[in-house]
Amino acid sequence: MKKLCFVITSVLMSSHALAESNTYIRNGNIYSHQDQFFAGAGVATGSQFYKGQDHQTGAYLNGGYLNGGYHGEDFNADLSGINYRFLGTNDSAVNFSIFAVANPGFDADDADILTGMKDRKFSGDLGLNADIHLGNGTLSTKFQHDVTNIYDGFQADITYYHPINVGFGDLVPYAGVHYFSKDFANYYTGVTSSEATAQRPAYQADGTFAYKLGYALVIPVTKHLDITQATGYSHIGANMADSPLIDSNNQWVTTLGVNYSF
Repeated sequence: MKKLCFVITSVLMSSHALAESNTYIRNGNIYSHQDQFFAGAGVATGSQFYKGQDHQTGAYLNGGYLNGGYHGEDFNADLSGINYRFLGTNDSAVNFSIFAVANPGFDADDADILTGMKDRKFSGDLGLNADIHLGNGTLSTKFQHDVTNIYDGFQADITYYHPINVGFGDLVPYAGVHYFSKDFANYYTGVTSSEATAQRPAYQADGTFAYKLGYALVIPVTKHLDITQATGYSHIGANMADSPLIDSNNQWVTTLGVNYSF
């Protein structure tokens, strides 16, 4: 299943958080164990994005997820995307980075409401990120645009992260807002006249905001092994949520997993 899920990307993962902590915000993401490779896996559960949806999204398939890659000082690559910090250091007040991410599409057999619709393709975005360090917190801003000529639109995001060392691990609460352009919203949640049925009327989506909040918790077990738990909630604006394809404007996901760094 390759449906969209706007919460997960934010939840699951710049300045260092605390001197004794391995968890930090870098290029708009929650990372740990700088300059190491990692592999992770776990279980996930959450709300349905599309009505009658069969499975979870992207790396979150059939109730589980996988991730892995490398997190360095400036360059990071994992299953959620690639980014590179080209201006600033760990001690700078402001960092700038470029990044590339994918947007999952859907097949007509992924959910009951999608039956008979034209498949929506995966798309790829190229973007610019600015991290503004405010004490132990980080205000992260992003702008990204489709470079694959699939939906031909853009997205923007501003999120505040505040890493806290709680003794047994690192807690990173966050809150933010994400904007989906009209082209993005209409490609992934619109219904053309040729796709309309009695249960699925034609729908023209418009640009909309999604308001999000949540947290990530990283608990070290050994020098290399961490337990991770994350929960996120997103409220999608009516311009997208009113689509006959969408199950609810309230979306949530929670995960529990392990990461091994080396």
